[in-house]
Amino acid sequence: MTSDPITALTSAVAPVVMVSAAGLLLTSVQAKNLHLADRIRVLMTEHRHAETPAARRTQLASELRLFHRRIRLSQWSLDMLYVSILCFVLTSFLLASRVLGSHVGAPTLLAIFALGVLVLVVALVLEFVEMRDVV
Repeated sequence: MTSDPITALTSAVAPVVMVSAAGLLLTSVQAKNLHLADRIRVLMTEHRHAETPAARRTQLASELRLFHRRIRLSQWSLDMLYVSILCFVLTSFLLASRVLGSHVGAPTLLAIFALGVLVLVVALVLEFVEMRDVV
């Protein structure tokens, strides 16, 4: 790659766009995760209440198990989104460092970027699995 700053800048556009896309996904998954946590708190409060009938407690326990699985999948998805953003930001920084004479090879850059895309796909699959668990 040449050390032309314009070429380096245009090469860094794809990772920056991916950072933006992953950030938007992260925001929506985080909002859903907060909603799930709030719902778990409400169900736990009802479950702990002394006047809750035994049949309702059994139903609540079943719902809490489902919500626990859903929030775990959602949290894993969030973790994957953070990793993908890290990969895309690292790719951008390494592309920019090539202007300053850094000798990071194209295969390394492509591998980091591809890892970010792969982890992003895993995060999306986890979200699809979580949505499938909705009763």
